[in-house]
Amino acid sequence: MTTGTAARVDAQAKINLSLRILARETTGFHQLETLFARIDLADTVEVALDTSQRDIVVEGADVGPPEQNLAYRAAVGFITATRWETGFRIRIVKRIPVGGGLGGGSADAGGVLRILNTLAPRPLSPAAMMTLAVRLGADIPFLTVEAPAALAWGRGERMLALPPLPPRDLVLVVPPFGVNTAEAFGWVAAQREGRPIIAPAPLVADDLTRWERIARLADNDFEPVVVEHHPAIGNCLWALRVSGALIARLSGSGSTVYGVFDGGAPATLPGLPDGTRIIHSGFATRVAPVERLG
Repeated sequence: MTTGTAARVDAQAKINLSLRILARETTGFHQLETLFARIDLADTVEVALDTSQRDIVVEGADVGPPEQNLAYRAAVGFITATRWETGFRIRIVKRIPVGGGLGGGSADAGGVLRILNTLAPRPLSPAAMMTLAVRLGADIPFLTVEAPAALAWGRGERMLALPPLPPRDLVLVVPPFGVNTAEAFGWVAAQREGRPIIAPAPLVADDLTRWERIARLADNDFEPVVVEHHPAIGNCLWALRVSGALIARLSGSGSTVYGVFDGGAPATLPGLPDGTRIIHSGFATRVAPVERLG
């Protein structure tokens, strides 16, 4: 029997305007430094409280067994942490490409956490929400907080919230394949084996709100090794750069690449691999609010 309590949120995707892979911990996790930006492209996430079951339905993509789904795991983690005697029904309408480096699964998980914290009789504190989010993945802390952009360190748990970026056109180029994040980390580790890690120059907050400065520091440590293993991604980056992109980079571990355009984005791009999709989007000026449904 349902309680009649439910809510919905547009779970916005992210891109990494800068992504540096730092030291590897003894636990196997890599320390990161990344500049996140939320974008308009979003999945729709709905959660209804249900005393009789725990269920998830995903429309628009095959994302595997429920127990492996980040949104499902986020819901279980939340009700366990709050000792809340309730079940849930999650419905997700997928628009964010799966395995594309845009944080689709993480955005869904962050959306579920925000919804449940809105509906819960005993909401979690921001610190407790952050602890729960970081256990699920490095992108989820950012996609749980209400910041349109942020500079994050570690496993994503340390963040400096930033104001929205000035409006620009954004083009996402999505090849017909994904990149496994664990494999991408392995490629980086193999490339660096036996070499000392040189600490990058620290990013300065004042440089993170102006596109001309962001363009100079935009980088992604995954990009060289991912392009080496998937040359088609290099073709996508080339297409964006010759079309006048202010910034053209891989997002996350890929496979999606993005182009930031000042003055209008092209409708088509040259030389893309067969099956590649182009998605036109923009940068989010605010985090989509949670909407109660009943």
